[in-house]
Amino acid sequence: MGTPPIPTYIALFMKFSLRLIALTAAAVILWYGCDGTGVEPTDELPVLSNPQTSYDDRDSRFYAAVTVTLPEDITALDSIWAEMYLATGDLADSLGMDSLWTQVTLNDSAVSGDILPQDGIYARKFDSPLPEGTGGSVRFEFYAFIVGDTSNTSNTSDTLRLANLRPVILSVSAADTLELPSEGDHKLDIVRATVTDPDGLADIKIVGFTSLKPDSTLANNGQLIVLVDNGDPIGWGDETPGDGIYSRITPLPSDALTGKYVYKFVAKDFSGAVSDTVTHTLVVVQ
Repeated sequence: MGTPPIPTYIALFMKFSLRLIALTAAAVILWYGCDGTGVEPTDELPVLSNPQTSYDDRDSRFYAAVTVTLPEDITALDSIWAEMYLATGDLADSLGMDSLWTQVTLNDSAVSGDILPQDGIYARKFDSPLPEGTGGSVRFEFYAFIVGDTSNTSNTSDTLRLANLRPVILSVSAADTLELPSEGDHKLDIVRATVTDPDGLADIKIVGFTSLKPDSTLANNGQLIVLVDNGDPIGWGDETPGDGIYSRITPLPSDALTGKYVYKFVAKDFSGAVSDTVTHTLVVVQ
């Protein structure tokens, strides 16, 4: 006795079920092949080139930009950004490791520091996150994701050496008023300037002042009257060496001119950068 034939409606149902299973399996494979996004991944990535970084100490702002070239089969970026690090060995953290200071999103829409829209240069200008007066180097890492494939990243980097920064005179001290001493005698005044330099006190080359006398001539033939930070209290009036306080004992003889003396203090570093001038006025009376 042979096997009875399968009814036609059952055969059709089984055929349909097999096709449905095959289609479902294909869809699952396709979905996972697209990294769960529905977009087929590509082996080609955006090319990041010509990184540009700069720092403007006038407004304490950084500028970061990078040129992005998209392959033909990529139509849009998911995101592009820059990360700013302190460079190892220069401005590393206490463990000597790279320290991430900030992350900023770049744009190609002519806003936030970007100059021209849709020119392929993604940029941003942003406030410095570094402590005021920081010197040394910073490293920028640029990254980009394409739409639908955030598993692959394009990146490039650039290192920016911050420009030598000027010394800063924090304060000055000297007598405001002095009386002329008796004939043949003299008075002593200690003149001091507290100075710092973002690149370190060792970068300070010279600190001093000029003195404009009441007769509109300059003392010391117009040359800088030098202050020192040598810790010699007797010869110079300086108490502690290397503390950034520069000092000098200045004598006032009995035959000095009465009137107004204008001191102009200045500091210069070994790179030739000069501080802002700080002025102090001394009045000598009879």
